[in-house]
Amino acid sequence: MTHRFVKAALIAVATCSSGYALAAGTAPVQNHHCKLADGSMDMKKTHKECTAAKGKWVKDEASAGVTRPSAPAPSAAAPSVPAPTTPKN
Repeated sequence: MTHRFVKAALIAVATCSSGYALAAGTAPVQNHHCKLADGSMDMKKTHKECTAAKGKWVKDEASAGVTRPSAPAPSAAAPSVPAPTTPKN
C-alpha cells in the first residue's frame, strides 16, 4: 500500500512540474523562415503558407545550433580602479 502511495505521489509531482514549465510562456525558437521566389524573406508565413506561395522553407544560417538568449548579453566590465589610500606621515 505504501509503495503505491509513493508511486502516485511521484507521478503527481512529475506531471505538475512539467505542466508549470509548459505554462511559463517559453516559446520554441523558430529557426526556419520562408524564402520567396524573388529572394526576400517573409518571417510571418507558416510552412504551409510559404509552400503555397511557391516559396522555400529554409533553415536560418545564423541559428544553426544557437539558442535564443534568455537575457541580454552583459556589457563590458568597467576598468577596475584601485581604492583610494590615505598618505602615511
